[in-house]
Amino acid sequence: MKHILIADDMPTVLEQVKEIAGDRYLITTVESGEDLIRIAGSSDPDVILLDMYLDQTDSAEILKSLKSNDSTKKIPVIMTASDASVMELSRYYKKGACDFMKKPFVENILFRRVDVACALKEAGRYDLI
Repeated sequence: MKHILIADDMPTVLEQVKEIAGDRYLITTVESGEDLIRIAGSSDPDVILLDMYLDQTDSAEILKSLKSNDSTKKIPVIMTASDASVMELSRYYKKGACDFMKKPFVENILFRRVDVACALKEAGRYDLI
């Protein structure tokens, strides 16, 4: 079973992902950047969903930290937000994000993006994640 680690400070978003993922994925949720970095390093998730506007945290710095750490740099990170400009997305892609998903999530899009990110990781295509 694939493991998704989700960092979002909105409990409704976390619950939505748990609801639509059902038994398809193992879901771990965190509400802070510090918890995300700590848990990602010890639990080896298959993919991370990271809110671009995590409360009181610079998500770009969290992403940079994940990508500079040997134990987390190969984990695909999908940025999430209800709205984002092209410039913002570009900034995150430059720091190592592999994809972007708009909130609220749509079930089949969530599954497809997570599955593609996991397949790239399994294939060793870290240049794309």
